Amino acid sequence: MCSRRSSRASCGTSSTPWVLGVVTLTLLTLAPSRSLCSVAPHPATSTISSVASSSVASSSSTAPVPDATTARPTVSARQDAGPTEQPTLPPEGQIPLERLPSNTLLKYTAYKDVSILHFRIPSDTRTAFFSFKAYEESKGAFQRNCKPNDITLHLKAGSYPVISPENITFPKHFLDAEERFEIHSLQFKSDSTTRRLSIEGPHPGNWFAVAFISWTDPNNERIEQQGLAASCETLLMSEMAVVSARPQLLNVDVRYEGTLVADQPEPRSFKFFVPHNVSIVTWRLSIAQPCFNCTDVSFHVQASALPTARNYLQNALICPNQTGDVSIDFYPHEGAWHYVDMDFARETLPTAIGAIVAPGYRTPNETTEPEERKQQPAAPTTAGAPEAQMVAFTVELIYHDTYDAGVGSTAAAAAATPTTPSTEDPTPADASGDAAEDSAEGPAADTKSLPNRSFDRYPVLRQTYREFFMFDYDLLPDVNGTVPVTLNLTAGVPALMKFDVNDVYDIGGTLSFAVAMRQDLKGSLIDARHESTNEHASVVAEKLVDVQEEFVPEVDLMTTTTTTTTTTTTTTTTSSTTTSTTPSSAGEAGKGKTAPAGKANQTVIVCLRLEEPGIPTWPDKCVYGRHIYPAAIVINNTDADTNTGLVHVPFPEPGSWYVTLGLFCHGTEATARSTIIDSVKDFVRSYRATLAAMRAPCSCADRLSYYRGCLADDGCLQALNETETLKIKECIMDAKCTGGRSDEMARKFEQHHKYATEQSVQGGVADSTCNSSVVFTISSSPCVAGRCGRFGRCYHYMSGGFVFSTCLCLRNYRGWDCTEDSQVPSSASILLASLMLTLSNLLFLPSIFYAVKRGYHSEAIIYFFAMFFSAFYHACDSGEEEFSFCLVKIGVLQFCDFYCGLLAIWVTLIAMSNIRHQLVSLLHMLGAILLAFGTELNKQSLWVFLAPALTGICLISVSWGLRCRKTKRCFPARSYLALYLPIGSVLVMVGLVCFAFLQTKQNYHIVHSIWHMVMALSILCLLPDRKTFHPKC
Repeated sequence: MCSRRSSRASCGTSSTPWVLGVVTLTLLTLAPSRSLCSVAPHPATSTISSVASSSVASSSSTAPVPDATTARPTVSARQDAGPTEQPTLPPEGQIPLERLPSNTLLKYTAYKDVSILHFRIPSDTRTAFFSFKAYEESKGAFQRNCKPNDITLHLKAGSYPVISPENITFPKHFLDAEERFEIHSLQFKSDSTTRRLSIEGPHPGNWFAVAFISWTDPNNERIEQQGLAASCETLLMSEMAVVSARPQLLNVDVRYEGTLVADQPEPRSFKFFVPHNVSIVTWRLSIAQPCFNCTDVSFHVQASALPTARNYLQNALICPNQTGDVSIDFYPHEGAWHYVDMDFARETLPTAIGAIVAPGYRTPNETTEPEERKQQPAAPTTAGAPEAQMVAFTVELIYHDTYDAGVGSTAAAAAATPTTPSTEDPTPADASGDAAEDSAEGPAADTKSLPNRSFDRYPVLRQTYREFFMFDYDLLPDVNGTVPVTLNLTAGVPALMKFDVNDVYDIGGTLSFAVAMRQDLKGSLIDARHESTNEHASVVAEKLVDVQEEFVPEVDLMTTTTTTTTTTTTTTTTSSTTTSTTPSSAGEAGKGKTAPAGKANQTVIVCLRLEEPGIPTWPDKCVYGRHIYPAAIVINNTDADTNTGLVHVPFPEPGSWYVTLGLFCHGTEATARSTIIDSVKDFVRSYRATLAAMRAPCSCADRLSYYRGCLADDGCLQALNETETLKIKECIMDAKCTGGRSDEMARKFEQHHKYATEQSVQGGVADSTCNSSVVFTISSSPCVAGRCGRFGRCYHYMSGGFVFSTCLCLRNYRGWDCTEDSQVPSSASILLASLMLTLSNLLFLPSIFYAVKRGYHSEAIIYFFAMFFSAFYHACDSGEEEFSFCLVKIGVLQFCDFYCGLLAIWVTLIAMSNIRHQLVSLLHMLGAILLAFGTELNKQSLWVFLAPALTGICLISVSWGLRCRKTKRCFPARSYLALYLPIGSVLVMVGLVCFAFLQTKQNYHIVHSIWHMVMALSILCLLPDRKTFHPKC
């Protein structure tokens, strides 16, 4: 691709640039252009605050609009005007930490063009302030004003931001952006204005920003000759300052006394460390004296960073008007520092999904208040609370171990108690209510309202490879040294695997997790078999490279295929139960797409997240503490299209990642099928009114009256066969029958059917009769599974000392993995463009013929090789690798094309000057040596073309002037001066204007072909005949 870029850089002058020496110096400065190419996923973990402008000169300016590719507009910035602005002193409390050197910014064409900025935020940071200032710097010999460019910057914690400036959708297998760290975006101009960005509660550690000149559609950009346009460099200066908090350090089982005052400048902060094997933490708050005039006290807890109103593990509103203990339970992160902020509520807090209810405090969205609170005067809710608002309290931490038998965290207790709250009510109300009563009476030390999260933990072993970003994880070997080939799953107890992604040197690739399940055709749970092992290794390997359309439909135990990969570890999968399978949807039931008899319809839900394990929840959700997100993967064993799943995490954040797999089993085939059909009948009965509007070409129109009567009669509806029932359902969801309501009806059926199937799903509790085993891979590789589709190349780049991998796309393919084809030209248009650029050089043949005829043999040879190398250079460069033909390396063809073009300019001007024959050979050799040097030095420089052109003009002027003075006559012949020279000059002028001002990437093949033809025709006019220099006396 490096050679490809080099070739693109020369597309502008790929042919012989025939510059005529007779044209004035002004025209020659318009020498032909030589440059055609002159550019997630995240739970919110930080908050951006607005900072008002403090500059008088720019007080009327507004903050730039955030990049459209970001998930949501979270950026506000402030600007301080003044190109000569000096660094100002930081506000009180800010500690300047980093000032980066100036970074050169490039125009975005692909991710390779980004400039990476690195910051490191210390722990206990309350707010981080980032300052950016971009400016233009002239690089030309003559000082020129540089126009400010639009600058785009994306900032993210942990790893490089995954962005799409072209606003192209990411591949479907990418992890949802909401489940990753938030990307903060900023847009501004390179006008020496300082832009500031503040982030509340930033995650400590490495932060990376990528900055570049904003992307614009390259098809509409004019191709400019280097030297004609202003030569400018865009530079970016960056600084970071922080405001640190001073949290009070807490230890477990020790009571601490504290006071909360309304007029304190920032929340009261606490800090404590949660070791491994702690499943639940209880925060116990005791209020000795109630405060009836105080507003509610807000409670937020967060892992690794200070919490904010948006980013927290758990939040609550504590009522300070009652005495007693308040216990708040939450799921912590293993082996991490946790921070708690307590403050009087100053504004309405955001609603937390699944916020728990416990004694003495309520959720932010709870509208009811305790009876004693209602009897008290209303407390002020403004920020300016009176000084009387003060609460004295004591706090205590209680850790509940993962295997604490006293709190029901054993396997038996976990099996008997549901541990996965539903999406409608994630809070176990019974446990909460019991805890409330216990707390009111003075709870015991081990009381908690949250159930323990029970997992089957599988340790994994890392295998690292020599290449960048290549590693994988496999299950630990057994006592015999054999790596297990299956991961066994049981309904009700999710399987958990924890693996680490290292800082800096693991984050530049793509983390991939693939899982597959396949039915055993013999109906029994089989262990490691070579034939199935090899087959499933092939299946998962295919999924890892996104070749779903080539997925093998079924396993043939008699035929095996061995697949070996160096970066992917695979294991086999089998499944077995005593029940039968059901279709995954009512629609599939009618199509007969079912599993063999004796098998179960099994679904595996996979959760993948940084620093926190998830609870797989039917039908497609994952519960992380008090937050619910879509599952990373959902697979089932009904057919080959759905039994394999894949998720990619580009540029993964460092830390501990958790993968949890939950198994869910449907009922027997007869029961499940009956449930599905009954669900469909209930649905069509509920929406039978839609039949009234059905007309042809609806497939139900022929028996419409029968269907109406049958749906109104319960007996007829129950007797309706399966085929007719499914037909009515399809009609209700068909646009030909219900028109614009078809999508609405499809959504309603999906919700109705999902509710019906939930009633027959096992998986909420442990069930030994519902089990399966799967094959999985955890691996990392450059780009996307080590490749970039069919029309892309994977490369490693370094910026700011940090290495990352990215795709470079060919043939106008775009996107993160070079699979977006909306702008891909057709094969016919590619062939036409290549033929135009190549065959247009054949117009030099008449010029070569007349050069030989007029006695210019050396010039004819140079014209021939200029045509030859130009044609073969375009044949190699313009075919988009589909119709391209490279005689030798493209770099060699490119050099020869430029060199022969320059040499053709030089010999043409020498021939027009009509100097003595003895000096012609000397000037030819001198030009050949100097032009070879200039071409190798910088083939795109304007001076490489101006030097021979200006020298030739001087030779022509001196030679013709001396001849006119000597003969006292006009020289050369009048016919040449009056006809051929003006026509040739006009042709050169038209070619130069088209090439310098009209050429874009979109019309390149047309304009450049015209340039070839015009320059070739100009030789016929400008190359003089020998008789031209011997006028009659």
